[in-house]
Amino acid sequence: MAKKKAADRRREMNQRREQNRILTAEKNKADERAEERRQWDESIRIPAIQYEPAAQIRDIDAKEPIEVVIETFSPLHLGAGRADIHVDADVVQDDVGLPYFPAKRFKGLLYESGREVAEMAEASGLVLFDRAALDCLFQRGCERKVQLVVSNLRLSEYERIHDDLQYLEERYPSIFRPADILNHYAGLRWQTAIDRETGTAKTTSLHNMRVIEKGKTFRGELRLLDGTIAELSILALAARNLSQCGGKRTRGFGRIGCTLRQGGRDILAPLVERALKNSGQKGGKR
Repeated sequence: MAKKKAADRRREMNQRREQNRILTAEKNKADERAEERRQWDESIRIPAIQYEPAAQIRDIDAKEPIEVVIETFSPLHLGAGRADIHVDADVVQDDVGLPYFPAKRFKGLLYESGREVAEMAEASGLVLFDRAALDCLFQRGCERKVQLVVSNLRLSEYERIHDDLQYLEERYPSIFRPADILNHYAGLRWQTAIDRETGTAKTTSLHNMRVIEKGKTFRGELRLLDGTIAELSILALAARNLSQCGGKRTRGFGRIGCTLRQGGRDILAPLVERALKNSGQKGGKR
C-alpha cells in the first residue's frame, strides 16, 4: 500500500511538472507574440539617428567622397554563412574579431530600399526618380558611365582599435584572442521551436545565433564616379528608407538608421527635400 501511494505521488508530481512546463511554454509563446506586436507597432521608418547640422544643396558635391553612417537600434545579425560547434550562425568579423558591415551587403540593401521607394512613390502617384536610373546606378541589367563604389562599414575609430588589438593578439596570444574581442561587441541568442500539441520544445530544435549588440555605429565611404546630384538624390532616398537589415527582422532584430554626410555635415535631409520638391511635394524634414 505504501509503495502504491508513493507511486501515485510521483505520478502526480510528474503530471504537475508537465502541466507547469506546458503553461510556461504557452506563456513564453504569448510573451513572444506580444513582443512581436510591440515591435511592429513601433515606428521604425524614421529612426532617431543622430544627425549633424544639414548642408546646403549648393555645397554638396556628387563627385566628392561621402561618409555613410549606420546606427543599430536593436541586436543585429549580419550572417557570416558559417558555424562551428559553439555557434550555429555567426556574424561577419575581421582578422582581430571586430564585426563589420560588408560593402556588398550594404549595396544590396540600398538597391532593395530604392526599389521600395520607387514602388511607394508610384502607388502615391509621385515621380521621384526613373526606375531605370536606379537599375543603372546599381548596374542591374544596364551599364552607364556612373559607378557606385562602397567600402566596408567599420566601427567608429576602427583603424586605431584594430592596430591596438592586432598588437595585443600578436604579443599576448593566450590572453587576447579574436573570439574574446568579438564577445565584447556581440552576444548569443538562443531559440527553440515549440510543439503546439504538447506545448514542449521540439526535439533538436534548440539553436543559437550571434548578434551584434545594439548601440553600435558603423562608418564607411561611398563614391559616385561620374555621378550627378540626381543619382545622389536616389541614394539619399534609399538610405532614408533603410530601416532594417540582417536576420530575424520579424523578431525585433536588425533595426538600423542610415544617413549620409559630407564635410562633417548631413546631406541626406536636403537631398530628400530636393527630390520631394521636384516631385511636387513638400517634406523630407528630419
